Amino acid sequence: MAPWWERYPDALVLETAALDAITHLGYTWKENESAKASGRLVLDLELTRDGKVLRFTAQYPDAFPYFQPLVYLHETLLGRHQHPVGKNLCLIGRDGEGWRPGHDTLAGLLSEKFPDIQAISAGAMSPDEVSAKEDHVGEPVSSFLNYAPNCAIIVPDQTPPTDVEFGRMTLMTRLAPVGNSEGPSIRGAVQTIADIGQKRLVQFSTSIPSFSSRMAGFWLRLAERPTIDSAMEKRLTELLSAKVPAFAAALRSARRGQYLIAGFVYPDEVSWRSTADDWFFMAIQVKQNAKGNRPPALLAYFIRADWGGEDAWMRRAPTLLPLRRKSALVIGLGSLGSPVAVHLARAGISRLHLVDFDHLQVGNTLRWALGWQYAGLQKTKALGEFLASEYPFTIVNSTEIRLGAPLFPDTPFSDYETICSLVKETDLVIDASANQRVSHFVADLARELGKPYLWLTTTPGGAGGVVGRVVPTRTPGCWHCFQHGLADGTIRQPADTGAIDIQPAGCSQPTFFGAGVDSDEIALLAARLAIATLCGGQADGFPDFEWDVAVGDLNRGGVSIAPDWTPYVLHPNTSCRSCGRA
Repeated sequence: MAPWWERYPDALVLETAALDAITHLGYTWKENESAKASGRLVLDLELTRDGKVLRFTAQYPDAFPYFQPLVYLHETLLGRHQHPVGKNLCLIGRDGEGWRPGHDTLAGLLSEKFPDIQAISAGAMSPDEVSAKEDHVGEPVSSFLNYAPNCAIIVPDQTPPTDVEFGRMTLMTRLAPVGNSEGPSIRGAVQTIADIGQKRLVQFSTSIPSFSSRMAGFWLRLAERPTIDSAMEKRLTELLSAKVPAFAAALRSARRGQYLIAGFVYPDEVSWRSTADDWFFMAIQVKQNAKGNRPPALLAYFIRADWGGEDAWMRRAPTLLPLRRKSALVIGLGSLGSPVAVHLARAGISRLHLVDFDHLQVGNTLRWALGWQYAGLQKTKALGEFLASEYPFTIVNSTEIRLGAPLFPDTPFSDYETICSLVKETDLVIDASANQRVSHFVADLARELGKPYLWLTTTPGGAGGVVGRVVPTRTPGCWHCFQHGLADGTIRQPADTGAIDIQPAGCSQPTFFGAGVDSDEIALLAARLAIATLCGGQADGFPDFEWDVAVGDLNRGGVSIAPDWTPYVLHPNTSCRSCGRA
């Protein structure tokens, strides 16, 4: 394939002309011939000013001019905007979002941006000038480390107190794959942080079922941000050994191939010009056992810390914070109820109670929230296990029950009493049963008990659907008003392809045609409506909708369309026995 300068010759002309135009600033440049012979454009540059010479290397990407060149400054290490190890400069905003293909040039970056970086690093700019020039992004040491791939240790929001310098920690990790010899395979979460005498300082109460292997480790507080260089791992290992004799003893007694975990907490710029505690970890492997006076031979890997406390987790979507005090009851875990449950857990709801009686079949996975590995499990069990592992801040309970089943003398519980109890305990009832009799019963029960009620349905073929809610004291009408509205035309019907039900092999009941790519649209709006309802009235919470019912089409005249929703305020219907009569 031709190199970029042959594909886009005008871009090369623009680059070379711009570089020649900054020679008066003290820049000289030349192409690296060996690199060009291999199909890469690499420039060696020098800037001579005040008798000093700065040397740069610029490497152009093969997709130039769509992406900016990477510029390295040799010998000199600046205080900011330069990678502490690679020494490449940050001449433009993170990820190069400010780069304009066909307009910007390497010469422009050097002449316009590099002087600012020098001035900022030298402290020669006022705070207001710095604020105007810099991206408001922190530059923590943890973002520059060379981490072992596919590894992470989750840490809580709380860090150990500054007056305790070191101690022990307990981690819960996922079991490493058998036969892994290409470095560590460590994924887990800190469970406890203690001082060296095992006095507990921090407890991370969140548990993840798949992190089932207990692992002991050590930690050390560093007084300041550490320096990154090729000797960093060795220096930190020696420092921890000197500070914590128990760690040194553990190294000497460790088996060949064994990993020891060491955590380092220290103050750093975790956000722009703002300092707080940060973490990184090292997995230190014993390559050769200690013998006599000979210390063990070690190999250390950096393991990234992943902030997984509730505060850190919710920071990306603060409007969802009110959900941390809310609960929902989801009745029906089919193609609509299962994705709604996942959406709510992912949004951080505090508690979910799941109700269904059916098991999952492989055929369901075309439109279900989970896949083949859960086939054969009860839907409540499958979702419960998944949510516990993937969204551990949500407490999930479940009940396997078929509403309306006969009550025999040996029946251990009444379905009516069970559902009554669950409705009383929840903040929102979500009806995804796709069963008119169940919806009639649950809607009336929610109204009787003064609980918000939300329902969602889809039509055969997944051509359309309905999402609606009734909130006591807020919604003028009720579920029956909605049904009468459909009947008298004041609320339109959703699109319907007229597809007939089918009975797949091994299934005792007919089921509808339809795919998850369609029904998920109904579930997504229902999840948004549920979140808005639960956050209603909360300061800075997820914004509410101005309607009560939405009727949607996804297919019209046999043609797929962008979801087309018609919203309605649910007014009392004159035919409704409860709401329509004065």
